[in-house]
Amino acid sequence: MRRFFDEVHVRSGAVGEAPDEPAQFVWHGRLYLVRAVLSRWRERSAWWEHPAVAAVHGDGPTGGGTATAVRPVLEIGDLEREVFRVEASVGRSGAVGVYDLARRVPPGTAAVSEGAATPSPDGSDGWQLLRVSD
Repeated sequence: MRRFFDEVHVRSGAVGEAPDEPAQFVWHGRLYLVRAVLSRWRERSAWWEHPAVAAVHGDGPTGGGTATAVRPVLEIGDLEREVFRVEASVGRSGAVGVYDLARRVPPGTAAVSEGAATPSPDGSDGWQLLRVSD
């Protein structure tokens, strides 16, 4: 299994499919078609490594000593991400591999089974490719 943290562009479910599950994604200029969603889950992020936490403890950047220094903010969406493990291939006839795609969990969503994220109109929505098993 190889690990990545690459940005990918994802198009969510087509007509008749789950609207919040990935249907296609573009990675390194290649279009991958999702053949099946094998699993989905949520992962907690390492919130203690966020710059906002360091700033609270006095370990972050001081902003040059000015009174108007901007402090980093830890948002609810920074705490969790939703991961989809999918089978996908380049085009319809390419070899099938297993890919883990992730996106931030928007604030106010309760559970994975409730249709966790609302996809943006362009489908990008901050998706990342995390792992590849091919």
